[in-house]
This record gives sequence, structure tokens and C-alpha cells, in this order.
Amino acid sequence: MKIIDLITDSKHTAFSFEILPPLKGTGIGKLYDMIDTLREFNPKYINITTHRSEYVYTDIGNGLYQQN
Repeated sequence: MKIIDLITDSKHTAFSFEILPPLKGTGIGKLYDMIDTLREFNPKYINITTHRSEYVYTDIGNGLYQQN
């Protein structure tokens, strides 16, 4: 189903959420937890947008960083 169909077929005010995915290396569990929380509000849809590739770096000492 297309988003425009969800909007035009609605008999009540419709709303949605747009969320950013977690940074690479931080785990997808946070995303699923966020979606579960938002589903309680019964949105028409939840959009997961994309962003440029970003990584999380951990300081491992001696001026070195490890990409997660």
C-alpha cells in the first residue's frame, strides 16, 4: 500500500513518525525498541530515514581509536 493511500483512506486525523536509524556499530536493538514504543500510539506508518554513513569510534588508549 502506498503512503498516499493510507492518508486519503483515513477517516480520522492521521500521523506518522520519522526516525533515524542508530549509528553503525551501536546495534539494531535500539531501533526495534523505539519502534515498539511508537507502535503504542498507532501511527499510520513509521518512516526510518537514512543518513550518511557514520561510525562510532572507541578510544582504546595511546591515541588509538577502534571503529565499531
